[in-house]
Amino acid sequence: MTQVFEVRGLPASIAQDSWWLEDTPRQTPSLRYGNRRAYWLSALFGLIAFADLLFFDHRKGLSLVIFAVVVLAAAWVLRAPKVHWSGPASLLAVGSLPVIEHLQALSVFFLALGLLGSLAWIALGDRATLAQVARTGGLILRSVPLRGARDLWSRRHRAVALRPQSDATFGISATLRAWGFPLGGILILSALLIEANPVFLHWTNAIRLGTFNPQDALHRFLFWIGMAILIWPLLVPPLPQRQTYPRKPGPLSGLFHAQTWGVNRTSTGNALITFNLLLGLQTILDALYLWGGASLPEGMSYATYAHRGAYPLLITALLAGAFALAARPHLAIKSWLKPLLILWLAQNVALVLSSLLRLELYTSAYGLTFLRVHAAIWMGVVAIGLILVAWQISRTKSNLWLMARCTALGLGVLYACAFVNFADLIVRSNLSRSDNVDTYYACQFGPMAAAALQDIPDCHIIAPRIDGWRDWGFRSWRVLDILASMDQAEVGHEYPRR
Repeated sequence: MTQVFEVRGLPASIAQDSWWLEDTPRQTPSLRYGNRRAYWLSALFGLIAFADLLFFDHRKGLSLVIFAVVVLAAAWVLRAPKVHWSGPASLLAVGSLPVIEHLQALSVFFLALGLLGSLAWIALGDRATLAQVARTGGLILRSVPLRGARDLWSRRHRAVALRPQSDATFGISATLRAWGFPLGGILILSALLIEANPVFLHWTNAIRLGTFNPQDALHRFLFWIGMAILIWPLLVPPLPQRQTYPRKPGPLSGLFHAQTWGVNRTSTGNALITFNLLLGLQTILDALYLWGGASLPEGMSYATYAHRGAYPLLITALLAGAFALAARPHLAIKSWLKPLLILWLAQNVALVLSSLLRLELYTSAYGLTFLRVHAAIWMGVVAIGLILVAWQISRTKSNLWLMARCTALGLGVLYACAFVNFADLIVRSNLSRSDNVDTYYACQFGPMAAAALQDIPDCHIIAPRIDGWRDWGFRSWRVLDILASMDQAEVGHEYPRR
């Protein structure tokens, strides 16, 4: 009697994946996958044609929002997700509002962020967390440049592997093999004959292509290729993340460790004592000269004092936050280190507030600029960030907690700034000053400040331009409406505003 030899303890993964032990041929992909790929390709060509209608030789604006909505709708139809449409649609709507307000790099960033988040939400389903949505959105963004070419190459190799090996010729590749050499030879021979025979050259010159322009055709072809590279990763499901393994430490692996820069148990306490003393001296000087109104040394104005200290003190506050994070692991050694660190952060917050006062004194003397407005906003963000660091240390929160709130703070401030017409704000602020008004500088602020520049003589004002619905923007429309109302007020009351 023949006994069956059985190997016990075979892993389940090998038992399930042991198809390579069988003699049955490998099955071909299902028709359902082929139909889905055909749907994706149809949607791709449809979106490329729609992008040609919206963007090619047209100024951008509201058309970007329309295209993003259509891409989201196409992805929704193709993937049939297990999530209600209101969530991804609301996220895209929030990201689209800055573009509807005004087209700029910041608004396009939020539109792309909203679209990637919506597509990731659709791909993950209704149980996706915020971290999963952010990770999947980054995965989609990372696959944008090469995803289409990689899928096309893998599809070609899969088709070659599944093709039966025979001598019969069929398909496009067989046609190219049969006619590639004859057609190439005909083209070369025809070129030589046209160059040698004037009659052939006369016939070819008589051929007219109408309004066809090869240069425009090449530009449109390149535009379609670029849109295909951009759209395809947004339609297909995102690639699964590969399992990562710990890498070997490189030559620069310890560069970002706190111990590399001398932050250890002993140096943390010494640094906190000396840093607080030095910063306390700076705080006392600011209290005397900025808040107390003490007279400065001879030959030094408040504007000079304010200008010299605004930006260096801001950098000092940023370094203070970095030092606080690096010193946090050593706070449990001695009980007095944490109060010293909280005092250090509080002094840096006061330092940022004095930097804001310095900037206000300087702008009161010389006026506003884009850089000064951005610096004031950045100082406020840094002050709030230092307060968050102090709260994290006092409440023993994790670094992930701090990172999430600092990221939300930064994105929230940038999102709010996307709705502010800084050009109009700066011009109106500078023109409201009683003396030392630089009208030449004010006239350089462009179309968005056209309404504020109406009262300046000899100022070449360029109004915002709206060609149609594609490049419509609410801010441009609002400025044009204000200009129209001002023109009607100058003409008289016989043309009342409707």
